[in-house]
Amino acid sequence: MTPLHNHLSQLGGEFLTYGPDEATAVRIPDSFGEFEAEYAAIRRRVGILVLAQQTVLQVTGEDRKDFLHRLVTQEINALEGGQTTRSLQLDTKGRVLADMLVHHGHLCTWLEMDRFHLPAVREILEQRLFTEDVELEHLDDRVFMVLIGPAALQLLAGVAEHTVETMTVESLGTMPRTTHVLTIDGVRVSATRWDMAGELAIRLAAPSDDAVAVHEKLLEAAGYEPDTEPDADFAERRRDSLRGRPIGWAAYNTARIEAGEVLFGVDFGTDCRPAEAGSRVMDETVSFTKGCYLGQEVVARMHNLGHPKRLAVGLRIDSDHLPVAGSQVLKATDDGPTLDVIGAITSSTTSPLQGGTTAAIAMMKWGQHRPGTKVYAIEVGETIEATVTEPGVDALRDKTTT
Repeated sequence: MTPLHNHLSQLGGEFLTYGPDEATAVRIPDSFGEFEAEYAAIRRRVGILVLAQQTVLQVTGEDRKDFLHRLVTQEINALEGGQTTRSLQLDTKGRVLADMLVHHGHLCTWLEMDRFHLPAVREILEQRLFTEDVELEHLDDRVFMVLIGPAALQLLAGVAEHTVETMTVESLGTMPRTTHVLTIDGVRVSATRWDMAGELAIRLAAPSDDAVAVHEKLLEAAGYEPDTEPDADFAERRRDSLRGRPIGWAAYNTARIEAGEVLFGVDFGTDCRPAEAGSRVMDETVSFTKGCYLGQEVVARMHNLGHPKRLAVGLRIDSDHLPVAGSQVLKATDDGPTLDVIGAITSSTTSPLQGGTTAAIAMMKWGQHRPGTKVYAIEVGETIEATVTEPGVDALRDKTTT
């Protein structure tokens, strides 16, 4: 186990095993034993989330922008140093291989993605690398953490110092989709304003060897004191602090489902084309004004001449029934459910913002995807009434995020 894993365990971390098999899997903090407090930190204060599954493919060389521009779905040539965008990498048939954040710097470009999607992306890029001045390197010595919640910038300002006069914490807050280089306790980290789950979020990349020190510094500045007796002095300190805390995947997952964030590898996968993930993913990851890229003909044809066979949608269940991922969705008639399977739930949660009822994301057949459509979801053999919605709950669906 890594020092960071041991550190998180000492904080009470409970872990998920994440990956295609035990040999290569990583351990992701799922909870620190206080789900309600962790969720509340996201919505009201600030939570510190470790993304152990994320990694970086570094691209260097004079031709890197044009090379990537010709292969990924998003506009890359227009990026300037310090800018970040989101893009997909497709195969020749227009199916999604990876969902990436592209952090473009003056000397290199980082492709941040799920570590288990990196081999397919690297293979695609290497196959198309001929005489270009481009080099690829897997940087597996970075740890990604996210400060998420209304006080995220305030927390970062309490620990970080800027390395360039024009790249301060304050400027980061007013410049979404940009990456600044800062120092935390003398450690150089990259910080990107990339909002998540309907809340302000700052994405940090720290050297693996310094990850524990950075995480401890963040917890200290957040006012988190896990081993302190809860006496009057502690209560006063906690009240006057940011009241931040470490959070796990469970709390974040609830928040992102509420916000309608359709997640690659969970809600859509490598058998999907971009349009199947829905308009929000398409709008954020695909450029329809750039030239050709790998899989572009399939994407353009579907966009201009047709529609996908299925679509990621939201489901609202006005009860505390919680059909899990993989549960079938059945077509409804005036007489009740039919045996016609029209989709499957991909994510679900009990939603605090929806009064404790269930919010879900499902992949549905085209024609059954329209908001307001009545359907039935299966929960342990029982059929539960549900309504198709746009992804996300009403309280967050229209909230502006980056």
